[in-house]
Amino acid sequence: MASLRKNYFYSLAAQLLLILMPVVTTPYLSRVLGETNLGVYNYILSVVSYFVLFGCVGLNLYGQRETAARQNDPAGQSAVFFELLVIRAVTLGLSCAIYFFVLAPRTEFPYYYRLMGIELIAAFFDISWFYQGNENFKLQSLRTVFVRLLSIICVFLFVRTKDDLDRFMLCYALAILLGNLSLWLPLKKYLTRVPGKTLRFRRHFLPVLILFLPQIATNVYTQLDKTMIGLLTGHDYAQVTYYSQAEKIVKIAMTVITAVGSIMLSRVAAVLAENDEARARDYIQKSFRFMMLLACPMAVGIAATAADFVPWFFGEGYDPVIPCMALLSPLVLLISTSNILGTQYLLPARRMRDYTFSVFAGMIVNCGFNALLIPRWKSIGAVVATLIAETAVAAVQFFFLRGTFSLRLFVPGLPYVPAAALMGAAVWGLSLLLPAKIYATALEAALGVVLYFGLLLLFRDRFLLEQIRSVLPERARRFFAR
Repeated sequence: MASLRKNYFYSLAAQLLLILMPVVTTPYLSRVLGETNLGVYNYILSVVSYFVLFGCVGLNLYGQRETAARQNDPAGQSAVFFELLVIRAVTLGLSCAIYFFVLAPRTEFPYYYRLMGIELIAAFFDISWFYQGNENFKLQSLRTVFVRLLSIICVFLFVRTKDDLDRFMLCYALAILLGNLSLWLPLKKYLTRVPGKTLRFRRHFLPVLILFLPQIATNVYTQLDKTMIGLLTGHDYAQVTYYSQAEKIVKIAMTVITAVGSIMLSRVAAVLAENDEARARDYIQKSFRFMMLLACPMAVGIAATAADFVPWFFGEGYDPVIPCMALLSPLVLLISTSNILGTQYLLPARRMRDYTFSVFAGMIVNCGFNALLIPRWKSIGAVVATLIAETAVAAVQFFFLRGTFSLRLFVPGLPYVPAAALMGAAVWGLSLLLPAKIYATALEAALGVVLYFGLLLLFRDRFLLEQIRSVLPERARRFFAR
């Protein structure tokens, strides 16, 4: 099996580069395109995501899980690959037909909808699930580096005025298409020849449907916020932007933690296929400790630096992003928790009923609170609804796993809470003394990192010391062993 540590860094690099484009380009685009155009883009993107979801019908997670369970069976992997590819072609073809010929012509921005529809076409060529199932994250990372750097260059070259929203959409969608096409180049060495008569499509229908249901719910309560803000505020696309920009920053922080999710899904699925339940639980406990180590300071840091960060990063006119960003900061902890309990354990353990129930609970809670809060509080209402929904998801998942993991799962991570709180107080105090400039945010971030990890090293946090020793040469390890 591939090294978990290497796969984590490959996956982290891929995930960070997936959001590198918006991070690098957002300060530029927020000033060039403006909040209304960015709101139109985010609104259309949320609509397209529904069609991608229904076109893929849960095949990504299902394909990764089934590929991982057949790591020692090339013929079985090949059969699953071709069977799922054919199913995907049919479902995405239907989704494309409805999107391009029924929806797009009847919208307020048919041209923009057609441009963003390229992402639907790109979804057919997305076979990242196959490499993830084989625990090959290096290939994806290299692919992502090339494609994202190219797209960033294209944005700065071709998007110059408020009238260039269509060019920005093309840069985004074509980057996804090019990246997915590149995954097919090394595919030949993984697959064996499979006679067409031996392919069995029906065996996938029921398990794909079972896995698809929770993905519908997950997509609804992660994307519907933007759609409902646009609908319930009378197409006030600026409010969509305020929420989207705050969510974007919070999700950057989450990426560092949730990058381990796809790795652990494949590893836990492979371990459970060998009926090694104890080893699977050990992986989850370590993953949870790792999450708490990073999520606590990230959540506190986002809230403490929001007032200084937003003005210089987004520019004038984006002050409403500040409260959205600060209030959304606990999302780092909430989504990381549900990622561990749901994606890393319930899915590979094939406990689909429990996983489905949890995400449908989140969907219902999110839709209800969105309808109640967005008309009154707009983007802030969506933020509050999201927090309540994510809390519901994590709580329901832990309820179903109470017999597998006790409350003691949280105990090793508790020391990180006071350390993060002390760090947050110091960073917030510094922010009151400094202007809202880039150097101020850099100083606050540096203070936070030094203070937080300094406190943990001072009190000899065993888990942190283990992680440091594992990546250091022998001489340096002796120092941290003392």
